[in-house]
Amino acid sequence: MLEAAARLPRSPIYGIGVWRSGNDFVDYEIGWDDLRRDVVWAREQLLAAGVTGDDHVLITTPNHESPWLSPVVRALRQIGATYTPAEIYGWDCARTLSVLEQMPISVVIGLSGETLAGVRAQKPDLAAVFANVKIVWARPEAHAELVGSEVNSVLMAILGPALGMASPSAPDVLRVDAAEWVIREAGGELLVSATDARTARITDVPAGVPGRVTTAEDALLIQL
Repeated sequence: MLEAAARLPRSPIYGIGVWRSGNDFVDYEIGWDDLRRDVVWAREQLLAAGVTGDDHVLITTPNHESPWLSPVVRALRQIGATYTPAEIYGWDCARTLSVLEQMPISVVIGLSGETLAGVRAQKPDLAAVFANVKIVWARPEAHAELVGSEVNSVLMAILGPALGMASPSAPDVLRVDAAEWVIREAGGELLVSATDARTARITDVPAGVPGRVTTAEDALLIQL
């Protein structure tokens, strides 16, 4: 069935991403080649952090974040890791907590502040909740609290159309794929542009967060 499906004609683009910029919503095209490269980059970040096929991953993300997190999910499949999904909203925190308590979760990706607040309301000892988790990729509003609770948290953030993921060796510094995105500072704000490799033409869109930019050989380094 999968082979037959692969022979069917497919749409000219993988999909359309949407992010909120102030009071506006911005649409942009995502090509199949864009997706393929995003999966390669996500896989590199996961492997560098020590994620393996033996890991059971809890990934918290809503469907509308597919432009950013779908490459991560596809990378997990390639690695061979087991993954369980949950939402990022407070009303789903019971599922997140249940998964953490009843399954051998070793990696968490995308933990939000809203989810963390719901978990903390039921289980205040966050170090105990995440005792068996070797790494948590947490969004900015959750990361600082996890670090303060001595949980092995590294930063993850959506920056306009780009995804940033920190590494265990530098947990507070976001890495962004420099082959796909250009990020610069302007008046304390981060502005994101697409490189010529991307299908969408995006120039100087607000990332939605303030930060500082440095460069590395193969990545943009962002400190929020």
